[in-house]
Amino acid sequence: MRKRMTRGLALMMTAAMVGSMAAGCGAKNEGGQTQTTAKAESSTTAAGAKAPEAGSAPAETEPALEGSLVSAEPKEFTIFLNFNNMPFDSNWQVWQEIAKRTNVSLKGTTSLTNSNEEEAFNLMLSSGQLADIIGYVKSSDLEQLGRDGGLIPLNDLIDQYAPNIKRVMEEDDRFRQAAYSLDGNIYYIPKNQELLSAEYWWIRQDWLDKLGLEVPTTVDELHDVLYAFRNEDPNGNGIKDEVPLFDRAGWKQPEEYLYLWDTSTTFYPRDGKMTFEPLEENFKIGVTNLIKWYEEGILDPEFFTRGASGRDTLLSGDLGGCTHDWVSTGNYNKTLADVIPGFNMVPFTPPADHNGVVKERVSRYPGVGWGISSMCEDPVTVIKFMDFFFSEEGDALVNWGIEGDTYTVNADGTKQFTEKVLNSELTPIGYLRSIGAQYRIGMCQDGEYERAVMTEVALEASKMYDSHPEWFGEDMPPYADGELELKYTEEDDTEYKNLMASIQPYVEQQFQSWILGVEDFETGYDAFVEELKARGIDRALEINQKAYDTYLGKN
Repeated sequence: MRKRMTRGLALMMTAAMVGSMAAGCGAKNEGGQTQTTAKAESSTTAAGAKAPEAGSAPAETEPALEGSLVSAEPKEFTIFLNFNNMPFDSNWQVWQEIAKRTNVSLKGTTSLTNSNEEEAFNLMLSSGQLADIIGYVKSSDLEQLGRDGGLIPLNDLIDQYAPNIKRVMEEDDRFRQAAYSLDGNIYYIPKNQELLSAEYWWIRQDWLDKLGLEVPTTVDELHDVLYAFRNEDPNGNGIKDEVPLFDRAGWKQPEEYLYLWDTSTTFYPRDGKMTFEPLEENFKIGVTNLIKWYEEGILDPEFFTRGASGRDTLLSGDLGGCTHDWVSTGNYNKTLADVIPGFNMVPFTPPADHNGVVKERVSRYPGVGWGISSMCEDPVTVIKFMDFFFSEEGDALVNWGIEGDTYTVNADGTKQFTEKVLNSELTPIGYLRSIGAQYRIGMCQDGEYERAVMTEVALEASKMYDSHPEWFGEDMPPYADGELELKYTEEDDTEYKNLMASIQPYVEQQFQSWILGVEDFETGYDAFVEELKARGIDRALEINQKAYDTYLGKN
C-alpha cells in the first residue's frame, strides 16, 4: 500500500482524539464555541490565548520594531517539521540567523534521529501534545487537522498581521486556491513555486551516436531506440547488461512509464470530466505495451524494487540509457566525465503518444507549508514570523542562505552562489538544505535559485520545457507525485479515503502481476473492471468529479 493511503488512514484514526483534545484545552472563539463546533468561523483563537478583539488596532499601528524584528523580546515556539525525513534542526545556520534577525526561534519536537515523517506525525497526534507550528507532507491531512480543531484558521490573522502573505494571496490565484480549505478557512500557508516544469525526459546521446540513432520523437521511436540500447551493446563491454529505461520514482514509478501512453493507475481529468484511467482504453494500450517492453528487457528488470538509488547505480555503472527525472540528471555529465569517457545525458521533448499528442504530466504547483496549532499561546507573533518569509529579506534567507557566505549580489541585483555551495561535496540543493535553506515552509520558492546552480544542459532542459506551456494540461488541478491534489468536503474526504484504501492497492497489485507475467492481462482485464466496480470505483469517481467541479468553479 502506498504511503499516501496509510497517512490518510492514520489521520482518520487520530482525528477524533485531536478534536476533543483541542476543545478540552480551551480553544474558543469570541462566541464561546469550541473550534470544533465553529469550523467555518475565521477564528484566530488558540489554546490559552485570547483572540484579537474585533476592531483591534491593525499591525501597522503597533509600536514599530527595528529592522526585521518580529518581537521586542526573544520568543521561542515549538515546531513539527520533517521535510524529506530531515527533522527540523534549530542549529541550522540559516535558522540561527533567522532567530537573530526576528527575535523568534524555533525548537523542533521530532528527534533528529527519527527519519520517518509519517510515524512522527501520528505519534504527535496520539500524544495530544501539538507543536505550536505544524507542517506535514500532505496538505489534505493538514486541512483535516484544521477541521478537527488541531490547527487554527488563519484568515483574520493574515488580514491584520501578515501584509506580505496577504499580497501574495491577492496576486497569485494558484497560491490562494491552495491555501483555502472548502470550509472557507486557511489552515496552512503554502509553499509557492515560481517554475512550471519539474521533470524531463533524458537520454544517453553518446549511446545514440555510437549506434547511429536519432533522438526519438514518438513513443514508437522510443521503443526502437531502447530496443537497440538493449541489444546492440552501446556501453561496449560485450555483455548484454544495459538497462534502457529506468527510474528512481519509488511507488509512483508505474505512472512515469504509463505517461508514455497518456495514462496512469489513478485519476485524471479530461475536458472537464474526471476519469479513472484504469477503466479507459489508453490504460489497456499502455499496459499491453509495458508488458512487451518488460519481456524485451527494455524496462529495468528491478522495475518494482530499484528505489531512490537507481539513477546513481545505473548511470555510474554505465548501464542506464533513458529516464524521466529532474534537472540534476544533467549533473552526471560532469561527475562521470572522468569515469565514463564521452558520457552525455541530454534532455529531449516528451515523446508523442500513440495518438500523436505531446504531453508532460509532471509540473509544479503550490505545495504544503505550515500552520499554527490550537495549542499555540501566541498566534499573533507566529503569523508575523511566518509573514517575514514573504518579505525580501526573509525570502533571500530561505532561498539563498546568508549573503556573503552562500551567495553574493551582483551590481544588477541578481544573486549568485559562492564556491562553498557550488563546490561542496553535496549537491547545491543538498548543501542548502544542510544549513536549513529550501526547507518545506510557507514561502515563495525562487526559480532563480535553481537556475543559478543548473549546468548548461540542465538549463537547456528547463528552457525547453518552460517554453512549451501547451505540453502541460489546461484546467489541471495540482497533480503532485502521480496523484491529484483535490479538495474534498469533510464527509466526502472520509468516504473517499475509505474507498481508495481498498481500490488503489488492488490496482497496484494487479498492475505488478501483469507486468511480471504472474497473471494474464488480456484475459483478466474484464474481471479487474468488475472488481473495481464492486469496490466502489463509480462512487469514488463521483466524489472526484464533484471536487474537480469545485476546482473549476462550477460548484
